[in-house]
Amino acid sequence: MKLNKVIVRIIAVIMIAAMSAGLIGCVSSYNNNPTVAKVGNQKLGLEQYLSLYNNTDTSSNIYYMYLQYGVISRAQYAKYMLEELVNYGVQLDQVEKQNITLSEEEEAKLQQDVEDTIKEQVEKNYLSKVDASITDEAAKLEAAYELLKQDIKDNGLKYENYRANIEKNLRTSALIDKLREVNIADVTINNDDVKKYYEDNANADTTVSAFRTAFTSFMTASSASAPLYIPHPERAVEDDPETADVDETKEADPYGEMFSVLHMLLKFSTEAGSDVTDLAEFADKDEEFKTKMEEFEATIESLTTEQFLEKCYDKDICGDPGMQQTAYKYFGYMMQKSLLDTYYKGFGYTAMKLKFGDEWEPEVNTATQTADTEPETYDITYFTLADGAKVAKVYTTSGAHYIILNPNDCFGMYDDDGYLMIPLYEGDNLVTDGEGIVTANGHMTQAQFDAINKILENVVDPNTEKDPDEENKETDDTEDTEETEPMTLKTLYEYLYSSKLTSMQNETYTQKFNEWKENTKIVRYENVIKTFGQG
Repeated sequence: MKLNKVIVRIIAVIMIAAMSAGLIGCVSSYNNNPTVAKVGNQKLGLEQYLSLYNNTDTSSNIYYMYLQYGVISRAQYAKYMLEELVNYGVQLDQVEKQNITLSEEEEAKLQQDVEDTIKEQVEKNYLSKVDASITDEAAKLEAAYELLKQDIKDNGLKYENYRANIEKNLRTSALIDKLREVNIADVTINNDDVKKYYEDNANADTTVSAFRTAFTSFMTASSASAPLYIPHPERAVEDDPETADVDETKEADPYGEMFSVLHMLLKFSTEAGSDVTDLAEFADKDEEFKTKMEEFEATIESLTTEQFLEKCYDKDICGDPGMQQTAYKYFGYMMQKSLLDTYYKGFGYTAMKLKFGDEWEPEVNTATQTADTEPETYDITYFTLADGAKVAKVYTTSGAHYIILNPNDCFGMYDDDGYLMIPLYEGDNLVTDGEGIVTANGHMTQAQFDAINKILENVVDPNTEKDPDEENKETDDTEDTEETEPMTLKTLYEYLYSSKLTSMQNETYTQKFNEWKENTKIVRYENVIKTFGQG
């Protein structure tokens, strides 16, 4: 039971009904506000229930989704909404019983939040309605406030009451937040708890596709929620003694390794359609493309790997905007045989050939034609760079891709067993012993610590750089943007620490909430909401 999210949503929808200009008249139209539930000393009225019932965020309300798909009836949905309102009431009752109040500083912040909330509504709903002859920004804002006040007056209300209602709801929200803070204040954790959290979550999902999704999100985000385990399908799996009745022995797959590639894309003048069967012929007829390709290929074998990659990162040459992004420049595009169909047809096939040589061929299940296979074969041209590195060229419907294996050890953060190496800290100091730096799952050397921190410097904030869609299906150029602070191993440790702490805080608060609810007198007047369960 994620009570905090539930309460935030309830308060939000009640505030929507009170604040929104379009709903001002509705709120004032209720001549009767019968009680739908009594929770301890709290009376919850029909207005609050209607606000919740009609305005709940449908994207996050699982009950609403159940209703939409016919899993529950409207009557059941109405009861679920009443129960959420009761949960809200339980906490309101505890605010009173535990004498939760706001400090002077918190009160000052509340008053500022009230003003900010009203200003947000004014700017959103009224600023665009101000007479165009008013050009001064301050005067426009003042006029927008007057429009809000007039709207309130036209609906038979007073601005003072409108503001008081917003303050009341924000105050309730602040008090419930403080109720939670007070009741989880004694929750503390240590590194043993961090290790336990790590052990419980390291193998949450070990599929290649799940890892790729999680790792891609990690490398393009400021969040430290890196996947804790990298699957190793190329390694042998032995029987688990605890499940001896199940045959788990699996031979190592020589072509199951996960790796990454970088590439240079020369785009066609117009992308080839699905009806094009001969891409080489299509390319030969594109004179502008052909000229660029011939000029590039005339010099490619004189380039070093570093020089080739500089061209991959140059937006004036490479047609893939992803290759201009810091994260993708370093981490590249993740590749494994089960991921072929997540890229343009031919791109993954060529990457696999480049990695494993001509002896690799895609597995084909002619009966099911499963999604993790790419049965077609493609003409590949190989180039050898000045320092001996290989580049493989293949046509896709987008253009010519010049693919190179990523020289960076993208997965160097993981140990030989596939576990992310996260050191433990005591304050700002690393935990060490005779075997080196202590991690959540073993030990690491200072050299590993330094190397991983170097890798983490390339993790970026998605708000500063555009995240490409899959491989390179976007055409807009990315803008040069300011970099954020690099991630570090300490950041990852703090993520583990805060995640475990939050988990224990939630468990503690939920336990206390359940005790409050069990020991609080609750009366539900379901007859009042009976009509909402019909139709």
